[in-house]
Amino acid sequence: MASSTSKLLRLWLASMLGTGLAGVWPALPAAAAQNQETPEVKSEETTPTFTVRAQRNEVLVRVIVRDANGNAVRGLTKDDFRLFDNGKPQSVTAFSVENNQPASAGKPAPAAAPAQSAEPVEAEPVLALPERYVAFYFDDLVVSFEDMVRVREAAGKFIESSLQPTDRAGIFTSSGLGVLDFTADRTKLRQALANLRPRPRNLAPEHDCPPLTPYEAYVIDQEHDPVMLNIAAWEYIVCACDGDSLACPNPQNQAQNAAMRAWNNDQTQSRQSLRVLLDLVRRLGSLPGQRSVLWLSQGFLAFDLHSDLNELTDRALREHVVINALDSRGLWVNIPGGDASENNVLLDPAMSARADSYRAAGKSMNQDVMAQVSHDTGGVFIRNTNDYDGGFRKAGALPEFSYLLAFSPQNLKYDGKFHKLKVELVNPRGLSLQARNGYFARNEALHPEERARQEIEDAVFSRQEYREFPVDLHTQFFKLSATEAQLSVVARVDAHAVQFHKEGERNLGSLKMVCAAFDRDGNLAAGIERSVALKLRDATLAHVLSADLNIRGELKLSAGTYALRVVVYQIDSAQVTAMNRTVEIPF
Repeated sequence: MASSTSKLLRLWLASMLGTGLAGVWPALPAAAAQNQETPEVKSEETTPTFTVRAQRNEVLVRVIVRDANGNAVRGLTKDDFRLFDNGKPQSVTAFSVENNQPASAGKPAPAAAPAQSAEPVEAEPVLALPERYVAFYFDDLVVSFEDMVRVREAAGKFIESSLQPTDRAGIFTSSGLGVLDFTADRTKLRQALANLRPRPRNLAPEHDCPPLTPYEAYVIDQEHDPVMLNIAAWEYIVCACDGDSLACPNPQNQAQNAAMRAWNNDQTQSRQSLRVLLDLVRRLGSLPGQRSVLWLSQGFLAFDLHSDLNELTDRALREHVVINALDSRGLWVNIPGGDASENNVLLDPAMSARADSYRAAGKSMNQDVMAQVSHDTGGVFIRNTNDYDGGFRKAGALPEFSYLLAFSPQNLKYDGKFHKLKVELVNPRGLSLQARNGYFARNEALHPEERARQEIEDAVFSRQEYREFPVDLHTQFFKLSATEAQLSVVARVDAHAVQFHKEGERNLGSLKMVCAAFDRDGNLAAGIERSVALKLRDATLAHVLSADLNIRGELKLSAGTYALRVVVYQIDSAQVTAMNRTVEIPF
């Protein structure tokens, strides 16, 4: 269900964010209405082409400041931070404070907006949407059976003891199997956890000949390590020819080919794990409230996955998603000669000791990808502990306060190179910082349409209200059947607040309205966007300024209660007004 829901959301965001206008405007003068040569009001169903802050090449950095006791520090401002890109000072172009305390903590429920339409549909009280979404991401492509049993048991205890009525949790896997979308139903969550099991797409090393771990395959195939190649060649002689070297011609060639296959297979599996995690972050980005991922994995090597990791971090920061991670292996030690599950062949003592060092290095490096992603997105990484219950409590929490800084590098070259970032406090006062250490430049500039779409998504899926220009919102529903209705949404825009610019004899302006209805679990139930391009003569403009401009949108909804989000953009000025309403469609 989650994959289909995520696909549906992406389709809506990619295409419905531009699906036409049925605008209702004040009556225009007869001459304007009769002029068919160049329409003065144009309605279109097109993909957006405007550039809302589209020229900024923005890099986001989440910063968590802690005192000596590890508590998050509040009350800092933009001027308290200094930011450097490859050692060069940068100007912070945007700054925001993220408060991860529950919205209901110490606050009364907000009152519903007053009725404004002939048949008002605002409900009392305002619909209480979920305040937090927790995605449990089980990397079942790499987790062993024993580790899976431990982490799913700990996940069950966390769900029973720590989830609040305003929380929603979902079960997601790197294989895409056994997925449960966000829900408050603990019975469904328990059942989904019970059905989890390892689903590797690659054979375990002990079933290969020679039995190579991903790191051993990497150092042979990518670093051309002669020592590891000799070890693998000997292991091939043992497993393929019972130790008879005369019966095994060209063992090094066989080991080299096995290493190439193993490394390619591991990278394919690792890319899938990151790709599914990226899709999950996108899914969370479509939901209101606090958003976090609890990534449960033993990790994997990410030497050739820099662009994938950069995209994941950038998306998580943009969608305000914190990724926490927990090493599913718990407290582990490297056993000389390998444990029974690794089925290692016997080597002479010198070879065995060297093989152990490669094996230990690989196990340690597997953690790096989880450590990097959690650190860069403002999360925590729990490792080297068998206290899974305590680990879940730490990884399931969010920092109470964090700061999101944005800057636009000047003269950035789109060469894919790594840029080292450094954030520091003007007055450290014994405080510590957690922030991403760097980013990789894109290989090409972000297209203005993609940037504009991202800006729209951010506004639509936020719950914050903006009033940068006057808009009155009116809603009315019409029953289509016993269980379905059509909701009409009209945004009345003060025409004096619309910015026009002159081109020849015409006054040009454009507006965009996005309407999205979310159900009680915060899932998108329906959405539509309306666009209007104005090319008004002076006489028509004078007439328009005497009345409000109306933009109408219509949503088809089943009976129920919904949180309605309406965003109105002025394209030329990049001004936005965003409003929340609760609508109830009775049975």
